[in-house]
Amino acid sequence: MMAFVITLFIFLVVVAVLLWVRTPHYFMGQADVIALLKKVLVGQASENEWAIFLSTSFRHCPPLEPIRDACAAIDEKEYLGHTRAGFLFSETGLAQLRAILQQVEALDLE
Repeated sequence: MMAFVITLFIFLVVVAVLLWVRTPHYFMGQADVIALLKKVLVGQASENEWAIFLSTSFRHCPPLEPIRDACAAIDEKEYLGHTRAGFLFSETGLAQLRAILQQVEALDLE
């Protein structure tokens, strides 16, 4: 009987911990998108940062979803990968990202 009580107690503690500790969520806001775009434009962003941005959902901030979609379209056509100069995009892609940065800065979200 004592083994059952101890097993039940451990089980309940594990269930409580799993309910209390949830899956972490990564929410990018306007300031985060601006910072990332600036890093991309100066050649300091990593491929991983860019990939996380493109795969992030913006359900918490619907005005940023079209921005992410536009960046994904640029990524499809102008992405070079990490070059010696550090830039992830061609000159055309960087020019398009500059225009998107201006759009994001013009949004009144925060």
